[in-house]
Amino acid sequence: MKSSCAWLLAVMVLLPAAVTRADDAVPSVAAAGKVFISGVDESFTAVREAVERAKAKSGRDYRVVVVDTAGAAGDARGLLDRIVAEWRRDDESGFDPAADVTIVLAVGDRRMAMDMPWALEVGSGLDRETLERELIQKVFVPRAKDGLYDQGLADLVAATETWVATRADEQKARAEAARVFRTRTLPIGLASMAGAGLLGTLAVQWARHGRKLRQAREKLATFKSEVVALSDLLDAEQERHRMLPHTDPDFQTPMEGQTRAAYDNVQSAIRRYRERWLGLMDVWEKAQQTVDSERFLGTKASDEAIRLLDSAEARPPLDAVAGECRSPLDVLEQAHEKARELAASLDTESAAAQARLDGLAGRGRSSAVFQPALADIARVRAQCAAELERDPVAARGRLETATAALASTVAHVEQIEAADDRRTRALEQTAAVEGEVRRRRAEGWLLTEHGANPDDRITAARHAGGLAAQLLDAGETTAALVHLEQAERLNAEAAALVESIVAARTRAEELLPTCAARLEALATRRAGTARAIEHLAASYAESSWADVADNVGRADEGLARVEQLIQEARVALEPARQEYFRAVALLEEAVRQEDWIEGCHTAVTDRRAELDELRASVPARRDHTGDRVAALERRLHRQQTDRARANERCREASRLLDVAGTALAVARPDLRQASQLVEAADAAAARAEQFADDDERLARQAADEIEETDALLRRVAAWYAEGVQADVRGAVAGLETARSLLGRQRYEDAIKTAGEAAQAGRAAYAAATTEAERRRLRRQQEIRRRQLEESFTRMSRGAGPWVIQLPGGMFSGPDPWRSMQSGPRPSAPSSTAGGGWSRDIAQVGW
Repeated sequence: MKSSCAWLLAVMVLLPAAVTRADDAVPSVAAAGKVFISGVDESFTAVREAVERAKAKSGRDYRVVVVDTAGAAGDARGLLDRIVAEWRRDDESGFDPAADVTIVLAVGDRRMAMDMPWALEVGSGLDRETLERELIQKVFVPRAKDGLYDQGLADLVAATETWVATRADEQKARAEAARVFRTRTLPIGLASMAGAGLLGTLAVQWARHGRKLRQAREKLATFKSEVVALSDLLDAEQERHRMLPHTDPDFQTPMEGQTRAAYDNVQSAIRRYRERWLGLMDVWEKAQQTVDSERFLGTKASDEAIRLLDSAEARPPLDAVAGECRSPLDVLEQAHEKARELAASLDTESAAAQARLDGLAGRGRSSAVFQPALADIARVRAQCAAELERDPVAARGRLETATAALASTVAHVEQIEAADDRRTRALEQTAAVEGEVRRRRAEGWLLTEHGANPDDRITAARHAGGLAAQLLDAGETTAALVHLEQAERLNAEAAALVESIVAARTRAEELLPTCAARLEALATRRAGTARAIEHLAASYAESSWADVADNVGRADEGLARVEQLIQEARVALEPARQEYFRAVALLEEAVRQEDWIEGCHTAVTDRRAELDELRASVPARRDHTGDRVAALERRLHRQQTDRARANERCREASRLLDVAGTALAVARPDLRQASQLVEAADAAAARAEQFADDDERLARQAADEIEETDALLRRVAAWYAEGVQADVRGAVAGLETARSLLGRQRYEDAIKTAGEAAQAGRAAYAAATTEAERRRLRRQQEIRRRQLEESFTRMSRGAGPWVIQLPGGMFSGPDPWRSMQSGPRPSAPSSTAGGGWSRDIAQVGW
């Protein structure tokens, strides 16, 4: 009772000192149990019951202080700090900072602070952020917003107890799971893994042993079969070689030359490969011994046998024996038959080639160029007939060479025949074109115009055909084909020229009457064009039609040229001359001249029509543009955002209209110039309207930018945290500059300056938040340093609180010596026990 009274006295002394900073009145404090109230008309029964339940369930004390206000600044955290400091200095308060939870509620300030013991903070993870986020914000603040402070505090106490109990149960479950894992799961798992690993290793080694041994035996079996095949092949070829002179009836005379050399080479190859076979037998025996010596689960001997069988010396040369022994023997056995067949074939082909050469002579072509080749072939044939029985291999080679030479000769003869056929067709084409020319001349066509005489091309084609014939007789087929292509091209040109002359005559006969009729029509238009010029001179300024004033004279000159061209064309078409190509050229030039003359007349009539149309339309257009300029002037007079460029364009349009009105007022106006002035005035008015719209838009944009930047800078200037405030003086100065630029109608500069001010404000806000975050981290590090320092001081002196991790879970408590003592708690705790109070106090407002 004495302890409770002393604690109540300390609170009553401290609370008035705290609230006096807000006003001079000292609130009344009513206390009962662990809940203390001052300046609040509420009993807080639910809080008292919750504190008692927590004490009965966990033995943990909750100290709850409820006041109307925490001071001038509304700092509930500072009030809690001062109360706890006072309690720690009072030995009779009964306050244990290592175990008691302290809560301060300032109802009038809408602030609440809560401090957890260091052991509970570490053991249950209730640091300041977690306490504010998970307990106060989620449990107490919703009740406080509804004014249910009593129920909110009771729920906060219950939620805290539930959180601590849940964390304790989780720690015990983790400890039990860790114990089961260490004592049961881990040993059994390790033993199972070791056994499985051993069995797996044995199985892998057994499989590897079987695979290697099977591979070695398969390679050895394949090697044995190849060695046996090599032996059989050598024996067979040796027997063939020995019996060849005795069993082949064609070898009646001793072998000579290439035939004898081939026979002896086969004997040498058989002897060489027999020695190789003996070496392969040694490899066979060594590999068999190595495979048989393989140990249980071993692979070394199998690997060695495989390497031996894969080596180059363990490869039977079956393909080489077939190439050096079997193939030459096959050639020797068939040498006489092949040589006789080639000789008979050469005789037949030689007779056919001679027949084709005789055919060339019948065509009128000479065959002398091929006679030396045929003579060489006949000489080779006679030589082969003499040595065929003694050396059939050499005879066969010579006969094959002669057959190839004869085939080349026959191919050359075929090329000459094809070229001669082409020459014959070219001569026929030349004769046909020449016949067509004679027929046309018989009909009265001269066909002698300069550059269009077909006789020149016909003569050149005949000459090219004669050169091609001479080259064919000399055997120069390629050069002959070049001249044949030239002859064919000349024939085609001559035929096309005859057709072109006929078409030119038809074209000239069509153009001549047309040009003459058009000439007469253009001559009749001269009077109308002259009257149009007189009308223009009487009604309009000379500057508006001066470019067409000489068109009548130009048209007269053109008419004279056309008349001369038509006369020359008539002369060229006379039967005695028949210069049809020249006549067509003259008439086409006359057509072009007539087109130009017609353009001269048309330009005059079009100009008169244009000026007459402008006389009717320009005044109306001038009036319409004048109304547009007047409306624009009234708009610019009302609009406050327009700038000089819009007004300049408007004045320019007005001046242009004045000049256009002056031009229209004269007796002979220049309507084209007046029309251009009206168009320029209309364009200037449109440009002025565009400038006015742009000015209005830019002014609104600049005003919006300045307004947004001002709101941004106000928000940044109002931000404050950790004793840091953003420095926006430079941004504010830039904003004032933007306002000044807006007043001077420098809208683009105002927009740019406002953007720069906004950017500067954001940069200042970013710098301030960075500095605040740095200070917050530094403050948290300092709090953590003090906590560790106090923990070290307590533990080095044997004081609590303590937190230890055991297999059964995490345990915490106050002074370990005090926890083992019996009897009531001493009235005054030691000075070191007070170090368990945490200064990381949570505070929340709503």
